[in-house]
Amino acid sequence: MKDTKFVILLLFLSALGAEKVAALPTLNVAPGFMNAWTNLNSSTTDTTGHHMGWSLSADASWPIRLPLGGDVSAMASPATSVLILPGLRGQFIDMGASNWLSDGSRYRAWSAFGLGPEVGIGFNINNFIIQRGQTFLVSAALLGNVAHYTQTSLYSAYISWLVEPSWELELNKGWALSASFPVEFAYRADGQSIISGIDIGVRYAF
Repeated sequence: MKDTKFVILLLFLSALGAEKVAALPTLNVAPGFMNAWTNLNSSTTDTTGHHMGWSLSADASWPIRLPLGGDVSAMASPATSVLILPGLRGQFIDMGASNWLSDGSRYRAWSAFGLGPEVGIGFNINNFIIQRGQTFLVSAALLGNVAHYTQTSLYSAYISWLVEPSWELELNKGWALSASFPVEFAYRADGQSIISGIDIGVRYAF
């Protein structure tokens, strides 16, 4: 049954004129500056805490490229193509303590490591404004996270959703510069956090 599904998938991609999926992934590594807003599950304060911090993310994806319009003859160097990127995302975030809340407390500094599946969809365009290939993507990921409260022995786990628009500028020999704007919705036990910022990184395609 699994073999049948795999064959059907290959036939479907072939019918769309898709390029062969690379055996090796495309890797993207990006440090970033982050802000977080935490709405506390507390009866003593209704203040939303604001945090500042940093992140480091890494993505591995296996691009599927579809020439726009399905023109197989344009496969060698299509001017514009649709990209579908299934893959895996890992990230580490480190957030400082929040501002002072209405009850005179501060939400403690914390860090978290997250890992989960990711999928992106977008366009790769050649010679748009500048004479280099550019990629415009929107990605979504579901992450399982393990968090640690700074200077304590307290740990917790939570699920988060992440949405990330991004832009890549191709350089040469598989290298590209990337800029992305992640927005993460973290469902934590003691409060829900929205984490967003800007990442600047590099991508390498094997």
